[in-house]
Amino acid sequence: MAAECEHTLVDRLLKPRPQINCIRSNFKEMIYVTKIGVYDNYNVFLDFTNDDDFNPTRYKCIIDIEGQQMWLQKWSPDFKEKEDFSIGTPLEMDLATIGRTRPSMAKVRVEIDLIKPQLDSVYVGLTHKNFPQTGFMQEKIEYEGVPKYCKYCKKKKNMGI
Repeated sequence: MAAECEHTLVDRLLKPRPQINCIRSNFKEMIYVTKIGVYDNYNVFLDFTNDDDFNPTRYKCIIDIEGQQMWLQKWSPDFKEKEDFSIGTPLEMDLATIGRTRPSMAKVRVEIDLIKPQLDSVYVGLTHKNFPQTGFMQEKIEYEGVPKYCKYCKKKKNMGI
């Protein structure tokens, strides 16, 4: 099965996916030859027929279809549709990150659970058959606009005991 899925991407959506015809027409506009399969309301499989179509899409982080962002990831045998993101639920990226005009950093708006401890850093890397897994590096996380939150009474701006 891994050989059959060499050119397969999984698209994850935060909201229920658009109609499959909208997704198909979007890929026809991009002139990519692909077979689109629905896993569930939040995950779609994209099967590309060749490297020429697969590679440019593989290195995009997101694709926007009908105002919804589809987060792309390479299919792997251990795919889990309910896998949590280590920081929280990604909502959107800023334009500089999408356009790769600021390669020294990435900015992503993420919904976090304020009750859980916040991570200081994450491991970032790319796994591909042609790249060794030694390319992972630890990146510092900087949080912006996080409200003060009391973990005891679970209310905003009450820092009592």
